Amino acid sequence: MNHFEMIRNNDDLSVTLIENIFINHYMPKAPGDFVKVYLLGLKYCQSNSLSAISDKVIAKSLNLLESDVIKAWKYWESEGIVKVESPDEESTRINYFNIASLMLEGKKLPSKKSVEDKNTNLTREMYKAIEYMFSRPLSTKELQIINSWIEDLFFTPQLVTLLVEYCLGKQKKDFNYMNKVALTWYDKKIKTYDDAMSHIDSTNTKWANYYKIMHFLGFNRQPSKAETEYMDKWLDEYKMSLDMILEGCRKMTGLSKPNFRYLDTVLKSWHEKGYTAPDQVVDDRPATKQSPEEKDSKYDYDLIQKKLREKMWSDKK
Repeated sequence: MNHFEMIRNNDDLSVTLIENIFINHYMPKAPGDFVKVYLLGLKYCQSNSLSAISDKVIAKSLNLLESDVIKAWKYWESEGIVKVESPDEESTRINYFNIASLMLEGKKLPSKKSVEDKNTNLTREMYKAIEYMFSRPLSTKELQIINSWIEDLFFTPQLVTLLVEYCLGKQKKDFNYMNKVALTWYDKKIKTYDDAMSHIDSTNTKWANYYKIMHFLGFNRQPSKAETEYMDKWLDEYKMSLDMILEGCRKMTGLSKPNFRYLDTVLKSWHEKGYTAPDQVVDDRPATKQSPEEKDSKYDYDLIQKKLREKMWSDKK
């Protein structure tokens, strides 16, 4: 069998082919740093190098942050001209599509004007909705934070509006808090309105369980990070029902100060024994044994009352 290879002795003298479709339709509206990442990746695609190139190396080559490189891949994937695959945690495969072939298969070219007009209208409506929720104009700093969600995290205007509405519903009006929520959503790969609604429903249910457990233990406050980690373990890792956890809380009724570490020990023991319902815990209690004397002993309450009356009369005399 024949194997073919182009010998390149000097990388600077080689050529990287770029489709005009990319230059004319995709490059103008893309962030500059993302274009640099795309072009460098395209060069690697067309070279004979079979060695893996990490995002860290790409970031260093382009004088960018590694997080910016990751954002670039997500951007181009959302544009449909790159596909990112992660067969395992240690490796990632970046697949470049031939854009002309995609056009022949029916992919439509992005219309810069229509996209910009649509985004402009949606963004304008988003700002109106947020200012209505705050009952005041947004400050320059607040506008910058919102804009960073759209440009850096690729949030849609609908997703941004939902995020602000969600935070205000929790009586959190500080944009620094909202920014933390936005970063959390980004880390959890929340990209659409439906993704966010599903996450909110799940979070609300979880926090409702948190407060039920805290209240049962006598705490009238928000749980600490360490306490939520314990409860997450019981609910998510152990898959315990709330009733089962509350049964464990009852074990600490006599303690002056409830202790999450002790409760964790109890619930871990039940989990290892395979208990899934409170009645299994009750059945597992060791039976109390009565001594022969206790079994035979019977109290004659009539005789006791008679002796008490006699004593009372004798005291009066």
